[in-house]
Parts: sequence; structure tokens; C-alpha cells
Amino acid sequence: MSRLRKKPMPQEVVNFGIRIKELRLARSMSQMDVGAALNIDKENIRKYEKGLQEPKLSTIVKFAQVFEVSLDDLITI
Repeated sequence: MSRLRKKPMPQEVVNFGIRIKELRLARSMSQMDVGAALNIDKENIRKYEKGLQEPKLSTIVKFAQVFEVSLDDLITI
């Protein structure tokens, strides 16, 4: 039985996923590479990129550090 989300994921979360995927690909990194840099499982990277999981603020900050971008650049498409 699959679990259904009661509310759709906020567009900001979906946009964040699109942006981190763009940054990851521009740097020729795999999901595993990013996961290792952030010390999180590549499955979570996949969920973030697909907009299926909302990251904590501390995780967003880590993404910005790994990709060497500002928080604003990270969350703006």
C-alpha cells in the first residue's frame, strides 16, 4: 500500500530540488558524491531533487557550502 501525501509539496521545495540537480550536474557530481559530501544517503538526495522531501534549514546550508553558492542562489530559480 503506497502512502499518499495529503497536501502537495510546496513549489519552493520542488524548485529547490530542480536547483540542486542543476548545480550537481554542472559540477559533474553524482548523487552519491553529493551525499558523501553532505554525509547523507544518496536516496535522500534523490528525494530532494524530485521534490519529494523537504530539507531542514541545516541541510540547505550544507548544500550551499558544498556547491559554494549563496543561500539565495541555491533557493532561487
